Amino acid sequence: MKQHQILFIQHLNSSFIRQDAELLRHDHQVEVYQLKNNKGIKIVFEGWRQLFFLIKNLNKFDLVFIWFADFHAVLPALFCRLMKKKCVIVIGGVDASFLPEYNYGTKTKLLGRISLYLSTLWAHQLLPVSRFTAEALWRNAGSGLKKKSKIVYNCFSGLPYTGENAGRENVVVTVCLANKESTLYIKGVDFFVEVAKAMPEIQFKVVGLSGAAWRWVKEKAPFNLEVLSPISHVEMQTLLSKSRVICQFSRHEAFGLALVEGIAAGCFPVGYNYGGTKEILSNSPGITIDQLEAAAAIKAIENAMLADEKTIQEIQNVVLEKFNCSKRKEKLNQVIHEVLNSSKRG
Repeated sequence: MKQHQILFIQHLNSSFIRQDAELLRHDHQVEVYQLKNNKGIKIVFEGWRQLFFLIKNLNKFDLVFIWFADFHAVLPALFCRLMKKKCVIVIGGVDASFLPEYNYGTKTKLLGRISLYLSTLWAHQLLPVSRFTAEALWRNAGSGLKKKSKIVYNCFSGLPYTGENAGRENVVVTVCLANKESTLYIKGVDFFVEVAKAMPEIQFKVVGLSGAAWRWVKEKAPFNLEVLSPISHVEMQTLLSKSRVICQFSRHEAFGLALVEGIAAGCFPVGYNYGGTKEILSNSPGITIDQLEAAAAIKAIENAMLADEKTIQEIQNVVLEKFNCSKRKEKLNQVIHEVLNSSKRG
């Protein structure tokens, strides 16, 4: 396969974004452009810095690859059109969402609404990370985007845990990187707290909270719920490998990489049968609940606690194979090849 020069633009430095850059580096020359600031008035200065960078450097790249259709994607998408380069944008979830009741979604702010419209208009290819995300994008940004959308699932690169399940503690964990109270409702952490209160004999843990989100949960947490701040990836792996059940009760979830990571670590998954969670657990023995009702969740967790090692391995076989990073790399390369060889998209 021919190597191409790719400009990789990101405004967040998340592990799943860095992973894509590494996947592309296997077959292409990749230069990462990281925005230094992504909030407030500093966005204006970032825009000027990005503008001068594009003027000076864009000509040496074959394609621009961007994570999220937000303010940082507008100028690159426009310059790609002007300079006859190709632009691919990954639709990661928040950019496709529009939940004004939770003030969640790129479209809830004026700048975001304009950015979403222009960047998706000028991009040559959009890559939603799940079917749920794709449908949200078409609903909130326009059904006309279907013709240049291709679903390419996120992936998990870790190896599955194959040790004995007997050494695990009866711990139920959920992962939520949040510092705002509104995010707790989107990720279903408030429901997780409700379930923990109803199961005092079981130890629960919520991982990744800070700021107002941490304070909200800490104030309402029963004695059997431990609230943890963000921890390192190594610490997360250790915690998951000692826990028995991982829950994901998100009311809106584009993909849910933490759930996949928990499955890989040997946890039995229990999730809300909606959004990306539904797609992850489909066709597997994992347990889903159709409504966020405490009774249903309690029963699901009790059944999950009884699962044997064979069942957990069956879940791993289904889920980890479906979201294998070699598959994502292959599909990303296919998209790049098709976009660069297409004469129909300008």
